[in-house]
Amino acid sequence: MYSSMAPFSKTTLDINKLYVSSNYPNKIPDEGEAALEKQEESLPGKQGSEVSVREESDTDPNHSDEAEAETSPTKSPTTPKSVKCKNSSDFSLFSYNNGVVMPSCRELDSTRSALSAASAFAIATAGANEGTPTKEKYRRMSLASAGFPTDQRNGDKEFVIRRAATNRVLNVLRHWVSKHSQDFETNEELKFRVIGFLEEVIHDPELLTQERKAAANIIRTLTQEDPGDNQITLEEVVQMAEGVKAEPFENHSALEIAEQLTLLDHLVFKKIPYEEFFGQGWMKLEKNERTPYIMKNTKHFNDVSNLIASEIIRNEEINARVSAIEKWVAVADICRCLHNYNAVLEITSSLNRSAIFRLKKTWLKVSKQTKALIDKLQKLVSSEGRFKNLREALKNCDPPCVPYLGMYLTDLAFIEEGTPNYTEDGLVNFSKMRMISHIIREIRQFQQTSYKIEHQPKVTHYLLDQSFVMDEETLYEASLRIEPKLPS
Repeated sequence: MYSSMAPFSKTTLDINKLYVSSNYPNKIPDEGEAALEKQEESLPGKQGSEVSVREESDTDPNHSDEAEAETSPTKSPTTPKSVKCKNSSDFSLFSYNNGVVMPSCRELDSTRSALSAASAFAIATAGANEGTPTKEKYRRMSLASAGFPTDQRNGDKEFVIRRAATNRVLNVLRHWVSKHSQDFETNEELKFRVIGFLEEVIHDPELLTQERKAAANIIRTLTQEDPGDNQITLEEVVQMAEGVKAEPFENHSALEIAEQLTLLDHLVFKKIPYEEFFGQGWMKLEKNERTPYIMKNTKHFNDVSNLIASEIIRNEEINARVSAIEKWVAVADICRCLHNYNAVLEITSSLNRSAIFRLKKTWLKVSKQTKALIDKLQKLVSSEGRFKNLREALKNCDPPCVPYLGMYLTDLAFIEEGTPNYTEDGLVNFSKMRMISHIIREIRQFQQTSYKIEHQPKVTHYLLDQSFVMDEETLYEASLRIEPKLPS
């Protein structure tokens, strides 16, 4: 649990030397303590070297729960604010000088100086999220475990350790729930177990106010309904399309087709769990078992591409084919405006298939504006320069968006093949892991933001209808029939 603790500063803090008595005087006197010394010297009957502790006031407006909540979801327990050595030869417990802890106060009992490494580590961990500690904060943390009576809540070593551990656990759960919510969406048992654990934590009587608030916020995040949950699912769309005769292509406008195609593409894309992006499972023999959702995304891409090509080829009249090409190009341009770059590639790739590309008589009648738009769209999704233009478009667009998944799969395969999992020293290659994590994080960003598009069953029925779709061989034969080869 404590292995990922961030250090307070660049200076290494040796916990074994933190509480060792020293004969060196404090280099930087504490102004607050100096003022207290003068005040004590003016009072009669105050002699000896006994240590007095002034507790922090619970009503101090500068240390409210709300102020501390801004820097950390939980706060460490308050500790004695100031310790004064009444003898002029004594000094503050230790000072923080140029990143070095200067221990002193010889009069403290040796048992208080012999703090275990585990306790010191827990104290350091408890303040890890509050930035570089000041001299006063170092002094307060040491007093919290310096051996004061256990009935003093602020000085109880065990209490400090428990609070540090609770703080760490809540921070880990908060990060897990907020950054990897898909784990809980796909695993109801995990979700209920985490909620049950947090409910037990909340009922802990020793829990601090901010810790209780942090646990409640995590539960609220787990139980609240995601606005995207109201969106229709892919399974519901497919089920509604079964057994229904689709309306012909001419009955749907380009805008309706573009919107419903974008909705379908995103529903298929968002279903891919991030676990499938590890280990190049989509390139293995058992790819259908290891990466079923990536394979479904690939199949959907090919089905739409075949649908577009079949819709063009099935028209015997040349003018009907020209009209179909221009309408599909208009659909592609609308999809570009909707940030559905996957559909742009689905349409442009179908126009470049041999069965369509060879129709010279048909292409002669396509307008110049349509041809210029096709060139523009093809440059956008071209694989030249490792999809340079597409990457730039993705960088500048805000979700919702449907990227071309093949680009990311190519990146992951390149990293897996070209970078070893371990360094020459036998250590884990974290540089490689960070590169993979960066790609998956970008994919997740586009998966989590849904489109606000109303489902139109009549259009999705047409897009999912495979009754008239032809395979590659049949497409080419039909292309030769409607426009035979010229004799050489």
